[in-house]
Amino acid sequence: MSMLQLERLKGKCGVCLQDVGDGPLAVCSHCGSTYHPDCWSFNRRKCAVYGCWKSPFPKRPLGPPQRHADIFNPYVMAGMIVLMLAIFVWNWLCFSRL
Repeated sequence: MSMLQLERLKGKCGVCLQDVGDGPLAVCSHCGSTYHPDCWSFNRRKCAVYGCWKSPFPKRPLGPPQRHADIFNPYVMAGMIVLMLAIFVWNWLCFSRL
């Protein structure tokens, strides 16, 4: 082991964040992070460092964007205003005779 790896073994457990101490260690074979054996078993014998091991659930590619009615589009707003005005005028003409 090099001196850098020995210094890394003197850190904290990646799961419980307590000092590793002089007891037995579990070490990640990819990044060299150290763990207590119980913490290593608790974490399903996988490294707790984000991105160290490949996720068993890969992300799916995004599908095509969904189309929706854009109500803030000026043409849609103009159509809604014309429709509301037509309903108002129709109500005014029908119910003004009462």
